Amino acid sequence: MKLKFILLACVMLIALTGYFNESLENHPRQTVGEGEYNDGKEIVIEAKKTLEDFKKALQEEGLELMPVEESNNDWILNNMKSNRFTVGSPVENTDPTKLEQVSIYVFESENARKKGLEDFNKQKERYDMMLPRIYEAKNVMVFYWARAAMDKPAKYEQQFQKAINQLEN
Repeated sequence: MKLKFILLACVMLIALTGYFNESLENHPRQTVGEGEYNDGKEIVIEAKKTLEDFKKALQEEGLELMPVEESNNDWILNNMKSNRFTVGSPVENTDPTKLEQVSIYVFESENARKKGLEDFNKQKERYDMMLPRIYEAKNVMVFYWARAAMDKPAKYEQQFQKAINQLEN
């Protein structure tokens, strides 16, 4: 009796193993993950944007980003540290202490970016601070630390908006 039970278990194990092997090898993956969507039989991955994409978009608007040394003032949002720069026009001869700053976060996905903004909104409640102008496109979030008051236009506001619009396309 024990022998029949062991043989039956072995036959079932072999049959199930063969079934699952065949099903994985011969059928396309149907799971849709973050940043992907199912287009019929084919899985299409949305293009993520990079720091270089945003730099290029700003350059096309006539602005240049110059790296800032690491600072303890950087916000860590959804476990992501920003890339910090001063921003200006290459044709301007300006005092570096008067340049405006920008923090650029490049997240793994659009959903991670949204969580990063939620994180910022929670953290800022603890501080009395100057608020940045926030621009978002796909997986990129930009904090423009303009010197102008929020009710007045910032120096490079139009250029930032046009660069963000380019990332959306």
